[in-house]
Amino acid sequence: MRRTLFTLSLVAMAMSGQEAYAQNLNTSIKDSLQPVVVTGPTNQKVQVDFYGFIRNDAFVDTRQNIGAGENAVMLYPKDRVLDANGEDINATGKFHMLSIISRAGVTLKGPEILGAKSSGILEGEFFGATEGGINEFRLRHAYVMLDWENTQLGIGQYWHPFVVTEALPNMVNYGTGAPVYGLNRNPQVRLTQKLSDQFKVIAAVHSQRDFTPNTEPYRNSGMPAAHLQVQYKSNKFVAGVGTQYENLKPSLVSNGLKSNERVNSFSAMAYAKFIAKPLTVTAAAYKMQNAASFVMLGGFVGYQLPNEVETYKPIDTESVWLDIQQTTSGKWSLGMFAGAVYNRGVKDPVEGATSTTYGVTTSWGALSANPNGGRTVNYLYKVVPRIDFTPSKSLKFRLEMERSSARWADATNDATGFENKFLATNYRFHLTSLFSF
Repeated sequence: MRRTLFTLSLVAMAMSGQEAYAQNLNTSIKDSLQPVVVTGPTNQKVQVDFYGFIRNDAFVDTRQNIGAGENAVMLYPKDRVLDANGEDINATGKFHMLSIISRAGVTLKGPEILGAKSSGILEGEFFGATEGGINEFRLRHAYVMLDWENTQLGIGQYWHPFVVTEALPNMVNYGTGAPVYGLNRNPQVRLTQKLSDQFKVIAAVHSQRDFTPNTEPYRNSGMPAAHLQVQYKSNKFVAGVGTQYENLKPSLVSNGLKSNERVNSFSAMAYAKFIAKPLTVTAAAYKMQNAASFVMLGGFVGYQLPNEVETYKPIDTESVWLDIQQTTSGKWSLGMFAGAVYNRGVKDPVEGATSTTYGVTTSWGALSANPNGGRTVNYLYKVVPRIDFTPSKSLKFRLEMERSSARWADATNDATGFENKFLATNYRFHLTSLFSF
């Protein structure tokens, strides 16, 4: 019997198919399937509930852009590239349809362990782990929780604590507002301590896995990143502040010499959400260093002097966003997201050195510290109005109209730019259907 249930679970996850937005959508529909009860080797029951959604995205862009997942995540409008006649090659539109964001998962409720209620979540999707792996099933969350009366211990891969599920942008774009919004999932150990009915403290240590092109600097550092957050939550209001420290060792050898160089980064955020009728308003602000792992505009710069090892400094990033959602009842509702992210560059760059930027923003080609022909983005802003039609609890349609504008310029050795500026703008018209189970 247990083998049969296990096989059925695997088949359901394989056949079943947006990012933080859809996480909120499905919390109220997980009971739509009858739970499966699995008996373990000690006859302790584990309740298994299936959930997920089938999603289709159709979108039109007015300009070539930098993104992920065949541009399901639209990040930066591309810089201008002029041909021999002075025509901008990137001023060309695109169209695509995808269903790769479809998702399946299970929630688990286990027995009492060490006086705590046990639970877990295992979730995946068909987004793929790499650009060449589109349509492949990949892990999103694999997280176990132990809940005592006032304390919760979580272990596994889950949202980074900066991704506050109580105060999210309500965007349909899979990047949830990135690179303005700080998006990340991490392998982590998280401790949440309830101080009162409204206040709690969150402490976590974590690593990196999916949101960096290279995990070596994180693993070679020999230490996890550390996070601390304080949150207030009531029925009508959520607010909090959080901070993070990270220490990386980007390279073991440089210029033929053993390298002990590291890069330290400090990041902080503040957020608030007001819940009322007819509107819910959510806002957040970030002051980040090495923010590339949050899919934001940032990273760090390596400086190489002759006959010396490469040294490293973090890029400073600032960001702010606002989300407004209509909360009146009915099948139709309106909303809007708006925000901006700023590349503040490196403080005290090393003059006379060869400068190289690192991080996923560099891999995408949106950030450079090479003054000899490099181009970099100084800032980007997004304005995204939306309209929802929800004919039933299981089915939802959304149309988003997203304007993204990025200021490109010739790079300097601190990763910012001042000369030969160009404001690239893309308009995306995005229609999504979401069938939840």
